[in-house]
Amino acid sequence: MSESVRDRWLSIGMSVLLHGSLIILLAFGFWHFRHPAPPPSLPINATVVDARTLKGVGTASTPAPKPEQPPQAQPAQSVPPPAAQPEGPPPPTPDELAMRQQAAKAEAEHEAEAQKELLARQQAEQARERQAQEAAAQQAAEAKQAEEAAAAAQARKAAEAKRLAEARKKAAAKLAAQKKLAQERKLAEEKKLEEERERAAAAERAARVADLQQSLQEDERAAAASGALASWQSEITSRIQNAWIKPPTARPGIKCVLNVGLVPGGSVTGVSIGECNGDDAVRQSIQTAVYNASPLPPPPNGIPFPRQLIITFQPTN
Repeated sequence: MSESVRDRWLSIGMSVLLHGSLIILLAFGFWHFRHPAPPPSLPINATVVDARTLKGVGTASTPAPKPEQPPQAQPAQSVPPPAAQPEGPPPPTPDELAMRQQAAKAEAEHEAEAQKELLARQQAEQARERQAQEAAAQQAAEAKQAEEAAAAAQARKAAEAKRLAEARKKAAAKLAAQKKLAQERKLAEEKKLEEERERAAAAERAARVADLQQSLQEDERAAAASGALASWQSEITSRIQNAWIKPPTARPGIKCVLNVGLVPGGSVTGVSIGECNGDDAVRQSIQTAVYNASPLPPPPNGIPFPRQLIITFQPTN
């Protein structure tokens, strides 16, 4: 149980007051021992006796005292000096010595009792001080133990807070890493798709170039064959012109380059118009005429149909 500051100062004040009182009592006892009180004077037992009752003592009869006469002047003569009286108190009697010894013994016993009582009080005060010191030490130990327990609890709390902060930090880092990985995967997939699209487009362009080269080669072979190829092209142009229905917006001098896709057998699979000086109606009418002219006549001399045929359409009317 903790002792308040006010009670502690009150205990210190009472201890100082008690010690001061004990010191005063010891000083007074020492002074009283060094200066004992004078022994009491013994009473003198005496009996008053009438002079008339005494017989045979001194003279037969004692004359009555004469009245005192006034002193007369005497002639100057030498007067003997008075007898010297002894100085100081008379020596003590045996009874007085006995009484003094008894008083000194009583005083010594009283002093011893006082010393014994003072020693008992001192021992009691020392015991109380030891108890107070032990209580203070126990209180200090309990306070220190409480402080250590509070410090340990605070340390555990700080460690737990640090652990939670680290866990949250790790979780946030893991989530960020997962998001980054997912984004990288998405970018990789998009890049892969783009590369696949580019490869497909490149393959398609390469196929077109190959077809065009093949068509040119075939055209070159056809041109090198003889004038039969020119006649065949003229026949194709004539068939397309015969199938062409001239739109009202057509003007004289129409000239359009046609890219015609073919399959073995001469069937038209596609028509695209390159350079052309006609409007949309003219373009559409020419495309329709090519499809209507399908299948085209076969090349001469058993030459296979080219997959891509370039035709210059230039009607005469």
